[in-house]
Amino acid sequence: MKEYQIAFVGNPNVGKSAWINALADAHLKVGNWPGVTVAKKEARLNWQGTTLHFIDLPGTYSLIEQANEEGITAHFLHHESVDLIVNVVDATNLSRNLYLTLCLRQLQIPMIVIFNFMDEVKRYHIEMDIDAIQDQLGIPIYPYSAFDVDGKAAVLEGILAQLKDHSVYYPPMISERDEVCYRRLLHLVNRQLPAYITMSEEKQELFAYDLLFQKPAAMRQSAAWHMDLSQLDLLEVQMEDVRLYEQIEDLMRHVHDDGLYLKRTRALDQVLLHPQWGIVIMVLMLSLLMLVVFQCSAPFNDFIDFLIHDMVMKYAYALLFFLPEAARELILHGVIAGVGGVLVFIPLMAFLHLALSFLEESGYMARIAYLLDDVMRLFHLNGKSFVALLLGFGCNVPAIYATRTLANEKQRRLSALLVPFMSCGARLPVYMLFAAAFFKGKGAVMVLSIYGTGILIALLLALILSHFASFADDEVFLMEMPPYRKPSYRLIWQKAVQEVKNYVRKAVSVVMWAMIALWVMSYLPSGHLQDSYLAQAAQAIRPLYEPLGFGTRWECIAALPGSIVAKETVVGFMDQVLVQKENEAMADIDPYDDAKQIIYAFGSTLREFSVSFIPHIQTTVVQDDHLTNAVSQLWEDDLANVRAYAYMVYILLSIPCIMTLQALRKEYGWKLMGLSLSLMLMIPYGCAWLIFQLFSLFV
Repeated sequence: MKEYQIAFVGNPNVGKSAWINALADAHLKVGNWPGVTVAKKEARLNWQGTTLHFIDLPGTYSLIEQANEEGITAHFLHHESVDLIVNVVDATNLSRNLYLTLCLRQLQIPMIVIFNFMDEVKRYHIEMDIDAIQDQLGIPIYPYSAFDVDGKAAVLEGILAQLKDHSVYYPPMISERDEVCYRRLLHLVNRQLPAYITMSEEKQELFAYDLLFQKPAAMRQSAAWHMDLSQLDLLEVQMEDVRLYEQIEDLMRHVHDDGLYLKRTRALDQVLLHPQWGIVIMVLMLSLLMLVVFQCSAPFNDFIDFLIHDMVMKYAYALLFFLPEAARELILHGVIAGVGGVLVFIPLMAFLHLALSFLEESGYMARIAYLLDDVMRLFHLNGKSFVALLLGFGCNVPAIYATRTLANEKQRRLSALLVPFMSCGARLPVYMLFAAAFFKGKGAVMVLSIYGTGILIALLLALILSHFASFADDEVFLMEMPPYRKPSYRLIWQKAVQEVKNYVRKAVSVVMWAMIALWVMSYLPSGHLQDSYLAQAAQAIRPLYEPLGFGTRWECIAALPGSIVAKETVVGFMDQVLVQKENEAMADIDPYDDAKQIIYAFGSTLREFSVSFIPHIQTTVVQDDHLTNAVSQLWEDDLANVRAYAYMVYILLSIPCIMTLQALRKEYGWKLMGLSLSLMLMIPYGCAWLIFQLFSLFV
């Protein structure tokens, strides 16, 4: 089966990734601000006996090869084998998008154009003569939105039709003012071409076009062929970009737009980007959003906890009764309890990513970066740095890769160094657990304060490092604001589902193996936790952590090594070592009664979930459950809350997961990764010590 390589190219925020999702039923990471799709992503589709290899290239405005995200796209198109280009354009902003279309057209690679967001074109009464634009460009145009059911089949048929047409040629688009000069050049090329050179008529036209604009490669070639251009009355300076914009203006004659679309965006920006009230609105909106995430997810967290600890464990014991005790304990309390402690927070991760996706797809995420740009400049960063840091709240790994979007090397290195201080989603279950255990009624506020602490530490570190030559840079950047859009609920759901799948995949792979290793270390040599190798090692280094408050419990220290594999292991480990092991053998197995309990528990969950939407003050993060009760007994003195908070801060600032370190090493080398490790050994210790020692004075 023949495979074709198809490159999806377009400006940032035009929906390339959404189109690949629609065509190939893939689930690619998409966003609504420049810099999300940093490296090419791929998907394959078998269609009518042909394999279509879709490549999602970074959003770009031109085809200039440079050391940033645009350079990735330009280099790929110039140097890799591409069978077809799918140029996705924002039909609501054609004048901006058509510049890239004209540049792509010059590559002479078979091509189709998708006019995306046609639903918005109709909504805002933008009129366009697509047939006229298509005839003028000489390229097939498909006016569909990414979620148009009819559009998928039409675009796929168009792709196959272009792949089968081996005679694709796009003649140069010459303006009237250049027509005479171009014809003279074409005649000169035909007449002075060396006899030993065979050049088709199409190639002669393209060569004459390059000479018209005095492109270096064409000028060198004409000199090598001893062509005499002096007899031509060429302009002193030929500006190809000026001619391209004239062609765009000519194409835009077929579009009538009364500006209603931009008027809405400008009206909203007057409020949401207000110099004073904009930041206040942003803080209130984000705080409310996080509070809703915590409240809505809590009932479902409890339901999953009930399923795992009250149902799965009971039936697993009954099924594994024939195994030796050690093997049974490994499966029950090493794998099921450990991984189950992480899976309890699936609803939390789902609601979190639904909220983040909503911000991205609506266009507001870019406004957050804009609002904070002035603040970021105080710390020698900029708004685009903030975009990369913002991604770190979801996962530090793509945030590290997103620093490629920064044009300056020093800014890239500094931003990458700060990313691990952004609290990723993997750390959130740890905060949720300890906040529920020690800050009842104030959990959401405490979790938000942890996020704020990470941001504050990162900014202070940026201020300090910016005084060193390796990181000092105050380059000004420009960032395009995407228009506000009604989010596609299907796309938001797709993205949240994909993130939850990644979370579960991590729990049953990386986290599971870490849990097994930790369980073995906590079981050997005698089978008693207090005498285990892990307990002995943690007890040995307890004096080092006692000034931080949480060092009085070896369990907290023993959980730290596993957190380097994945932060979620802290929750799983606490579930392993703290939750009282019930005698599963004595539990009654009654499938009918258990099914009724599950149905009743699910009904209660739905009732609590529906109540969470009613406006009222409810700052509980997680309801009482097995693990929360066990963790709440770690410390029972007057300093218990301070110890718990110091531990949460330590988890926030400590060494990130292995995958984040690998991303740092791959992008910026061993030296920067070593610096990151050093900082994340010293800073969490110093901050946790300061918090515990300072707040202990007031208790």
